[in-house]
Amino acid sequence: MAISSRPAAASGISNDKAKATVLLGQINRINGRVDALGQKYDEVKIKLDHIENQIRNTKAFVKMIKRHVAASETQLRNDAIFAFVTNGSALANNPLFNSDAAKVGATNVYNQLAEGNVGTTLAGLKTYRIELTQQRSILAHEVSQAAYATHVAGESFHEAKLLQAGLKKTLGQVKGQIANFIAAAEAAAAAKSEGALGAAHPGNGGYPAPPPDSKANIAIDEAEKFLGVPYVWGGASFHGVDCSGLIMLAYDAAGIDFPHYSGAMYQDTARVPLWDIKPGDLLFYGYDGDQHVAMYVGHGEMIEAPETGEVVHITPIRLGYGFAGLGRPRG
Repeated sequence: MAISSRPAAASGISNDKAKATVLLGQINRINGRVDALGQKYDEVKIKLDHIENQIRNTKAFVKMIKRHVAASETQLRNDAIFAFVTNGSALANNPLFNSDAAKVGATNVYNQLAEGNVGTTLAGLKTYRIELTQQRSILAHEVSQAAYATHVAGESFHEAKLLQAGLKKTLGQVKGQIANFIAAAEAAAAAKSEGALGAAHPGNGGYPAPPPDSKANIAIDEAEKFLGVPYVWGGASFHGVDCSGLIMLAYDAAGIDFPHYSGAMYQDTARVPLWDIKPGDLLFYGYDGDQHVAMYVGHGEMIEAPETGEVVHITPIRLGYGFAGLGRPRG
């Protein structure tokens, strides 16, 4: 029987390292997907709010058109009666006018006016009814859009819950030596990020000082008021925030409006190279920032609302897995 020259302990360590690598990859992928679903949920909420506003406006418009239709129908009845009365009897016998010849011209004017009113009212009524049909169709489409958006939001929430359950199971395997290897890998990634930042700022050790009395400083101060606040899907209050909710509220205090969605924030900010990073800049993750967003606070650290089960905290910046780039708020 051949005897392995490799000690059993070494083999076990190798297996643990391999398992730790696999588990870390799973954890990162699941967290990334959950974050992306959370931001998708926020995006759908923005769309849903917009659609619901459209529905309110369309309903108000439909109500106004209905009033026009009712008024036109009433006017049409009055015009028809007037036209019948003035044209349906001989002029001499019409009780509305006397037989004075001087009145004939005035009577003809009244007759023509009544006929004109009928035609005008009919044309207006037809226009209003066509417009009412169109607006009802628009309203039905908007209601359908709202229902679909609600469905998408529900699906995102359900998928995230399933993924989080899977993550809990995966984390259950992170024990003992495997946990040590994962912690070491995360520490190495953090050191690599810090090294990259330091290399980008050789003059001051990678830690640019926050500018005083700036909008960025105001936003940082506001964000730090949320330290310890729990992460809540779609949250935007001291009861709970998600990543984009935290940034939105922080910059709102500085007078800069952001939508409650990291992907939209990515589009609304100016791209910044790493060597030019400044406090208040935003760090985006995922494709075009659609997964996660955090705020650089200086000294190689960022503030974020990380994920379900955690709270708003300050942590070393991450430039590795999923990092999409920096964005600087305009204004």
